[in-house]
Amino acid sequence: MASESDERAERIARITTAFRMLIWINMRRLWRLLQGFGLTHPQFITLLALSRHPFPCPMNGLTAALMHDAPTMTGIVDRLVKMGLVERTRSETDRRLVLVQVTPAGADLVRQIDQKFTEDDFFGYAALSNEELGHLEKLLNHVLRMHVRRYATAENVHAHIDFDEMETLLRDPIAYVRQDDRK
Repeated sequence: MASESDERAERIARITTAFRMLIWINMRRLWRLLQGFGLTHPQFITLLALSRHPFPCPMNGLTAALMHDAPTMTGIVDRLVKMGLVERTRSETDRRLVLVQVTPAGADLVRQIDQKFTEDDFFGYAALSNEELGHLEKLLNHVLRMHVRRYATAENVHAHIDFDEMETLLRDPIAYVRQDDRK
């Protein structure tokens, strides 16, 4: 007869496997969707970050927020500029500073992609009742909070991080990272 800790370990393993499969499936969905719009995943993440930031962003801020090295970020931005989705300018106060911002076409493309992904999600959860969705949301938020706290502690980074700050990170990653650099 299996002990309670063995049963718990097996259950946790099944949950971990389910999360990994959900991540894999969602990434595949996103990659296929982005392919249809002519974008790679790094290009979309860059475009998304810029579209959520209300001001032109210095390249070094974008590089830090998206955790790329400078040459990689330059290549991504170069391709987005060629596509007419972002534009580069120089700072009026410091001509050495290169600023990047989303164009109206880039912002519109992000809205289209978000809308398509949201529509697909809506149909994906159609089999769940509102009550089941509420339970799922509550449980996933609880699990996410636990993992965020554990990650912050284990990595000894952003030990002050909390769930609301994670939501801020998702809304405007550039502002979040720049704010964190000032602390």
